[in-house]
Amino acid sequence: MIDEPCRLADKSAVEDHMKPMSLLTVVVIRVIGTALPSLAQSAQPLPWEREMPLREAAKYVVLQSTLNPTNPQPDNGASPFGGPSMTICNLKMRSTIWGPPDRITISVTKNNVWDRRLHEFPVPTLQDLTEGAYAPANKDYVGVKENSLRPVDLGWLRKEGGSYDPYRKPMRYAFPCLKPVGQIIIGIDDLAGAKPPSLTQNCGSGLVTLEATSGDAKATLQYVLGMTRDTYAIRGDLAGIKKSVSLRLYRHRDTTHLMYMTPDGKKYTNPDAEADKAFNGPIDPPTSGKDGRYFWIRQKMPPEKTFPQGFEYVLMGVVSAPAEVTLDAVEGKTHLGTPPQNQRLNGEWKNVIRPAIADAPGAAATAMLTPSNGKLEAFVTVATTMDGPDIMAVARQRLKEAESGGFEGLLQENIRWWNDFYDRREDGRVFYATTGRQVTDDIRAIYRSWTCNHGGGTKTDMRRFECSPSYALPDRDFQEWDSAPCYNEIFHTSRFVRNWGDSVDMYKQLVWHWLPAARQNAHDMFGMAGMLISHGYLPPVKPDKYVHTTITLELCLGTMGQIMRPVWDEWDYGGDVNYLREQCYPLMREMALFYAAYAKKGSDGYYHIIPCMEEERWGIYPQFSRNKDVISSLCMFRWGLTRAADAAEFLGVDAELRQHCRQVAAELAPYPTWNKPQGVIFAGMPGVEPMHLPQDHFGDAASYPTVLADEINLDSPRDQRELMIRTVQTLRSGNTPEALTLLGVLPDAAATRRRPSGGDAETLLNSRSGRIHLFPAVAPSAQVAFHHFQARGGFLVSAARNADGMYYVEIQPRRDNQCQLMNPWPGKSVAVHEVGKSESIPVKIDRTDGECLVFQAIANRKYRVEFKGEL
Repeated sequence: MIDEPCRLADKSAVEDHMKPMSLLTVVVIRVIGTALPSLAQSAQPLPWEREMPLREAAKYVVLQSTLNPTNPQPDNGASPFGGPSMTICNLKMRSTIWGPPDRITISVTKNNVWDRRLHEFPVPTLQDLTEGAYAPANKDYVGVKENSLRPVDLGWLRKEGGSYDPYRKPMRYAFPCLKPVGQIIIGIDDLAGAKPPSLTQNCGSGLVTLEATSGDAKATLQYVLGMTRDTYAIRGDLAGIKKSVSLRLYRHRDTTHLMYMTPDGKKYTNPDAEADKAFNGPIDPPTSGKDGRYFWIRQKMPPEKTFPQGFEYVLMGVVSAPAEVTLDAVEGKTHLGTPPQNQRLNGEWKNVIRPAIADAPGAAATAMLTPSNGKLEAFVTVATTMDGPDIMAVARQRLKEAESGGFEGLLQENIRWWNDFYDRREDGRVFYATTGRQVTDDIRAIYRSWTCNHGGGTKTDMRRFECSPSYALPDRDFQEWDSAPCYNEIFHTSRFVRNWGDSVDMYKQLVWHWLPAARQNAHDMFGMAGMLISHGYLPPVKPDKYVHTTITLELCLGTMGQIMRPVWDEWDYGGDVNYLREQCYPLMREMALFYAAYAKKGSDGYYHIIPCMEEERWGIYPQFSRNKDVISSLCMFRWGLTRAADAAEFLGVDAELRQHCRQVAAELAPYPTWNKPQGVIFAGMPGVEPMHLPQDHFGDAASYPTVLADEINLDSPRDQRELMIRTVQTLRSGNTPEALTLLGVLPDAAATRRRPSGGDAETLLNSRSGRIHLFPAVAPSAQVAFHHFQARGGFLVSAARNADGMYYVEIQPRRDNQCQLMNPWPGKSVAVHEVGKSESIPVKIDRTDGECLVFQAIANRKYRVEFKGEL
């Protein structure tokens, strides 16, 4: 349903077609002595046949905000540091619009603009970690912070005694790190002191519009960021403007070296940094220039192994109207840009104030103009080393192409892109009404569904040296967590159910990019076969050597299974056998080789995982006392070994390996438990009382057998389901809502922290067990439908229900497969027939824990499931 802060742009169109609904219209169909589905369908068209297409509805939906005068931090895709400024994204750039009305500013980041220098150090082996943990000098070491279970640091215990974290101590450098591209500033002095204007962003085109006024002065500005061009088009309609108007491109000089050097970069103010002078010097200052009608700023990053000559980019602009423009370029001066408010660093650097970018010198290129007819049209583009050897030529060519089509040309190009996107999103739509043409799905969520929250609002591809998580923010030189995603919160299976799997392909690309180094990591650090990609901040650099940043968290061994979930889900829900053979199984095999080698059989007959670590908790403890058989590692080892064996069996390969994988998976140590006042619950590790403190990571590993490993699901024995429900209700965390949903329990509103966009898909369709459950976690009176959701086994599923219950079910397999569907009308007789044929196909009934319909489905045929009985 369309809801705030979305609003509808065209009032008359709204009244005719798109009126938001506070109450859903209900049509109740009462049927006596006849088949329900046939009459229900004849009485009303199916929702996906009735409601307006998304591409049409999106034209009337806008995001709305107010221009913030001082804070550029984005209002979307910036968890956990959401800000007030409207986010404007394309596939490779994330920008925000902010500033006072007389200096309306676009702050630009691009997901391949990085300082890629590495702070490397000797990496401990498993033997080194073991010797340190068992050293007498560390027998009293405590690995957690006060008032939290987070590790006290991210290093390891040395056998000489004490924790050692050379990545951060004596200091941590601000690289590898995503860097701000610069600012695009429209200066209109006549609007000084004006009220901050409202902003709208159209969901059908990405068009951003604002109108600022001060007395007789009025400026209407429109912006379009080309989805595939990395080019901004700017159009202005100015009235009552007496003073000159400017379009400025600006970048400050990088400030991170000020944390350990003098501003000129010639002297170290922190003696600890001088030992690293071979690689920790300042970034060259930005430059600016002008030539003919073009003006630009240019920035080069220091040379390093990925770009030995240095990575470089240019932000270049051209003004098309008016014709009379004066250009100027300056360097090394202060107060050229829009000053962002100074902010404290968070995360690892809580309570540390970064050097003020507002006070830094910089470079600017400015076009001064006096619009004779009140019209402004300009274009700005970003070109980088990745675009070609001559970035100036690339930028000029892009601007020429943009000018030839004009503002309208780029706008229409965007509309075509969004039309195609919304057409793809017709698969995965949700419908909440039984009548009317109104779109009842959340268009705002769909508009942003081409990327996930960890993608930072862009489409990142590590293979092209791109990376930009949600917390890589604009106008910041020192980013949190090395500007890379955390790899221990990948709960994205619901996106594959929703048919939004394309939004998380960054993980598949990441694993393929890092595969050579991950193999080296498994061999050199652990002496084992296969690959190991674990928690850490893998930057977009040449993958000839694994980058270690968090040795402690690299023992969160279940994290590799999390990273591999999107790889597996692409096959499991999509059903493409070629993808399984060529893309999925080779990676699953590498994971399984490592997991099978790491687990060691003990005298009790179980395989144990030692050392391992609960995600973002505890740290390394003496004698690995809190690093044994962590539940997240146990369940993800079992998941990874079992799924790899399933894939090998399906493909008819690696018989010996799959046999060993199944053996290890079957004989892993049992999950640890703890007796709480509420009853027995799952525990993070054996012998340690489970708890969740306010400053802990939002997730809780005890939920992982359900939310990640699919092991405790709707079809598990009742005692297992009740044990997990009791666990997540006792240990409230960010995983509680999803775990309850997956077990068929409606979560309460207080437990919905961090619920992701699209995360409700499995309330409507849950196939984690292999059986398809329709509407397993919705209210009995719910009126809702979905079209072309995905189920495990490669099935496309559409279903609809009204106040009387289910009235439509259709299933389409992508490959020949056995379909297992929980009876939509329990206890009633049903028939399954191929669409277009009247005769039913054979159906078996599996009454194990419910009533499951089992039938053989042939690829690309459609099957209708219908109720044959009488009410």
